[in-house]
Amino acid sequence: MISSDAVEIDAPVERVWEILVDVGRYGEWNPFTTRVETDLNVGSPVDLHVTLGPLKVVQPERIEAVEGPHLLAWSTKIGNSLLLSARRDQHLQALGDTRCRYRTSDAFRGLLTPLVVLLFGRLIRRGFNDMSLALKVRAEGVSGSSSPSPHGRPPGQTP
Repeated sequence: MISSDAVEIDAPVERVWEILVDVGRYGEWNPFTTRVETDLNVGSPVDLHVTLGPLKVVQPERIEAVEGPHLLAWSTKIGNSLLLSARRDQHLQALGDTRCRYRTSDAFRGLLTPLVVLLFGRLIRRGFNDMSLALKVRAEGVSGSSSPSPHGRPPGQTP
């Protein structure tokens, strides 16, 4: 498993969640995943445009969980799950009314796991930490009085 450092954010968990699920705006703040194409419905495809050091890749995945305001997850597999599969979880934990903790991890399984971790593990971890700090800056820099964007809530969820 590759994980980010836990980052404490001086913003309500709901505000940070709005930023995480506003995938249409990732390019404004996220240095690791610069673009996301999905409707955020569980089971739907998701294309992640990821920067791994000097590499820019488009990673096809599938939405696994949208459990606001605590868990956003997607997964992928290469070949069949015996070769390589991975599930990325993004966790938010409220630490009171105006503070929360963010952590993300990617759990790899399959025969190719040692090779992927060897070749890309450091770049993935660095990307996760860069994203975590950028999320903190974004959430702490946005006034709580601003209205959520039209993409701030997954489809099908009502206020």
